[in-house]
Amino acid sequence: MSARARRIAVWDLPTRAFHWALAALVLFSFTTGRIGGTWMAWHLRSGYTILALLLFRIAWGLVGSDTARFARFVRGPRAALGHARQLLAGDRPLTIGHNPLGGWMVVAMLAATAFQASTGLFADDEIATQGPLAAKVSDAVVSRMSALHAANQWVIVALVALHVVAIAVYRWAWNVRLAGSMVSGWAVAPGPLEVPRMRSPWIALALLVLCALAVYALVEIYPMP
Repeated sequence: MSARARRIAVWDLPTRAFHWALAALVLFSFTTGRIGGTWMAWHLRSGYTILALLLFRIAWGLVGSDTARFARFVRGPRAALGHARQLLAGDRPLTIGHNPLGGWMVVAMLAATAFQASTGLFADDEIATQGPLAAKVSDAVVSRMSALHAANQWVIVALVALHVVAIAVYRWAWNVRLAGSMVSGWAVAPGPLEVPRMRSPWIALALLVLCALAVYALVEIYPMP
């Protein structure tokens, strides 16, 4: 570590907990969906939990810590392309939090998992498992949602693979431990960079409870006749 560099907090606990919980649940959902049978009950529960987490992440992206906010890391196409050109030229611009390309990866992952969880609410495997809102729509809508739910899982697999490759490139090409920072919350940065402002994890907990209650109402109360 250079004399001018210092160790700073980059990722707050709610963001890190969300990241690893979502990763575990996506893997669990994919596995149970492929196995089927009695595991489908857990597949549904995992989907509901993912939906609650996604609602929380959207809320935290609006009111959370600096590095968690969409306004900080979601940049326009020009910024993303400019960052890509710098990387291809062998220059790695230093950013605290998500860089412009990483920001769009976050958006893509959130959108794909939200689409998967939402279509699952209306899906029907035509064996023994039906989403909680399938009875609220027509058979044609259920059929379409089921097909989209089945196809979109491979979009998520592709995005996860791309994400893992990017982490590996940063680790082995530039010795930047992105996964390590998402575990510890800390990173080494030059002195002049501004230290991100962190919000209280209690605010995050309150938001998560509200999001969980909203999903519970959607899947348990609303479907009741």
